[in-house]
Amino acid sequence: MSQPTLLTTHIRPDGTQVARASSTPRSDQRGCEMHVLPSRTIPVVFIPGIMGSHLKLTPQRQAELKKTTDVSWRPEATMETLAVIFKTPAQRQMLLDPQATEVDRYDLSKPDADKRHSNVEDVAYLHDSPHGECAGTDKEAQTQRDRHARLRGWSEVFFDSYGGLLQTLERQLNQMCRDGQVRPEWASGNHKVIGVPPAEWGGNGGEALLPGELQTVSDAWYPVHAIGYNWLRSNGESAKEVAKRVREIIAYYKQRQFDCEKVIVVTHSMGGLVGRALIHPDFGNAQDVVAGIVHGAMPAVGAAAAYKRIRMGFEGSGVKGYVFKKVVGDTGPKVTAVLANAPGGLQLLPSERYGPGWLKATVGDEEVLSLPKSDPYAEIYTVQDKWYRLITPEWVNPAGMEGASLKKTKDKLNVAQDFHQGIGTMYHPATYLSHASDESQKAWGELVWQVGKAPFLSGGARQRLGIERLHVSTPAEGWLIDQDDGDGVAVLKSDDPDHASKHLGARIADPAEPGDGTVPAERSARDPVRQGKVRVAYQQTGYEHQDSFNNKAVQASTLHAICKIALEAFAWKKQA
Repeated sequence: MSQPTLLTTHIRPDGTQVARASSTPRSDQRGCEMHVLPSRTIPVVFIPGIMGSHLKLTPQRQAELKKTTDVSWRPEATMETLAVIFKTPAQRQMLLDPQATEVDRYDLSKPDADKRHSNVEDVAYLHDSPHGECAGTDKEAQTQRDRHARLRGWSEVFFDSYGGLLQTLERQLNQMCRDGQVRPEWASGNHKVIGVPPAEWGGNGGEALLPGELQTVSDAWYPVHAIGYNWLRSNGESAKEVAKRVREIIAYYKQRQFDCEKVIVVTHSMGGLVGRALIHPDFGNAQDVVAGIVHGAMPAVGAAAAYKRIRMGFEGSGVKGYVFKKVVGDTGPKVTAVLANAPGGLQLLPSERYGPGWLKATVGDEEVLSLPKSDPYAEIYTVQDKWYRLITPEWVNPAGMEGASLKKTKDKLNVAQDFHQGIGTMYHPATYLSHASDESQKAWGELVWQVGKAPFLSGGARQRLGIERLHVSTPAEGWLIDQDDGDGVAVLKSDDPDHASKHLGARIADPAEPGDGTVPAERSARDPVRQGKVRVAYQQTGYEHQDSFNNKAVQASTLHAICKIALEAFAWKKQA
């Protein structure tokens, strides 16, 4: 028997639900199916990671840059993205300025809104329409679906990366049962959740979702929203903006006569820090309207990769990786020009909770440096007279902008420290977590400077020709920077008076800890597990950091977590 045609349910401002069906030839005997939405509404709100929200420039900055568009950051706009490859550090600083950018939200009143936000199109399944009943043609119905997806924030985030998750959540959560029975999609296939022990997704506990439990939580509508934020600004500031948006979402459904009190939050990467700040009284203060949070690939206490990228630029292999690192910055000067002036990026650095001794230096097999002892901000990030410092002063303000300086960067680092201390033990009581611990996706848990011979043309000629031995006798803390272009090798000087050749070459060793290529599992991702703050942690393999939510096991475990949160956070009618 043919599957019935699923009609799109539209909701009028007064809460009335309608659907429109078209006449078909007599040979088409398929039925039509309309979903009447339950009165209870539990919005699912997605918060992306750093660089995962689209940003636009203020008119003044656009004029200063002489740009024909106001796009600041939009990775899906191919030509705009590729143009960033050729930007100087100064141009990057001006293009990605926290004070001259804002989230590029969809505004249906603008004549070019649909074209600008065409990254979201051909959405296959979505309830509700911004204009009541849509016109009868398939094309017009699709246009309405796409527009409403944009109104839900889908187009303000990196849809190429997150679109699969958003559409999976929308489809699965709003098609749980038919005629009171669990739909096949929940019991088999890539998104099989019913009866699956969480251990099959790497879970450290928890119970399988039972058919009766799914039938119970099916008595609600789960509209999926995305909320972009200005990832250049402090995550604490972003949390306040996200909290405002969450309350607007709840108000929207209440105005349409739905019973809507709380949302369920799903986060990716740095969005997890925003999500934790969202429920903190000093930041978002939205703990009363969040039923639970599902974190994915979260750098819970920072990531050593942030230090590496500020000092030496981003890494990447293969064609895709090569283009990526060229766009986001493949040298220290390009990355520092942006992140030294961006509080959000600085909040990805390892915090005190990351632990001691993650920054090391070795000469051969000998370890000659291990920091921090306790406080990375005082011992590494804000020091200037040490070769292992985080910030190179001349890289901070290449554009000569007013308000950007080494002192201002230190102020932002102090804000980062206060932020991490504030959210250090802050997790929602209903927290679920997915993260990778993959041997094939190594991350920097510890970051090791390997010190040896200097480059041939930078003081190391006699060493490399065998005329002179490499001699290292002074404490590593006493070495000085001689040359550093942030492109792979730093040339250091020893101040040993007994040796003529004082030059050393230092490069950062490859990452060595299992993770997702960015977040190390033990040092950072599992910190909330050690704190006992997680109901279920799904430890997984098979994906890289940015693509974590495209992994089928991650999607299935996220569905499991959302259903469990809904089951426990709300009072439900008992099943017959």
